[in-house]
Amino acid sequence: MSDAAAIDPEFPENIEFLGFVGGWNCNFGVDTAEKLFYLVRTDDLDWLEVVVRYSEKIISQKFVGCIPRQESKREAAARLLDAHVRSQIYYSFPAPPYRKGLLTSGELENIVGAVTDEFERNSRAAQKEQGAHEAPIIKVAMELNLNPRPAGYNNTAWIADCPRRSHWIMISPSLNEFGCGYCRRKGGPQELCAFYDVVRSRSVQS
Repeated sequence: MSDAAAIDPEFPENIEFLGFVGGWNCNFGVDTAEKLFYLVRTDDLDWLEVVVRYSEKIISQKFVGCIPRQESKREAAARLLDAHVRSQIYYSFPAPPYRKGLLTSGELENIVGAVTDEFERNSRAAQKEQGAHEAPIIKVAMELNLNPRPAGYNNTAWIADCPRRSHWIMISPSLNEFGCGYCRRKGGPQELCAFYDVVRSRSVQS
């Protein structure tokens, strides 16, 4: 049994451990770790716990999401995993082998595949729309070499590298605007150019 609840003082005490959901490898860009998922239940919520293991050592263990309590443990596990894959798609992505638990390896693979297919369809639709109606904010991001690309979670949103390069910005072609919550910057094409120039001038000075 996972003991993450015991190390989290914020988590309710009245929990029921429902078992190992499944697991997979996860590519973080520079290396691969193992993600293992566990289902935990309280009086009114089902929670997903994620354990990340690297070189046979646990490097992270935390609860990453919850939903209203479901009738079926398998349904709860599937819904929670689907949400987790979507939330992590820009940071890390699942890779075989898929380790069965409450869900079979085939079911785990299907969850990942369904999210992947949806993101690819949305990306193609966003690129098609940009080809038909070029948004100035996307054009400026390209000219600044910020690598704009469809976000994938719907058929209109885009992302691009932040001028600071350590994260990304959100872009709305329909509004012709960008936003970076981390840097607290937003605006249209002119503001994006100004933001880029400020970052570049500071890097030159340093």
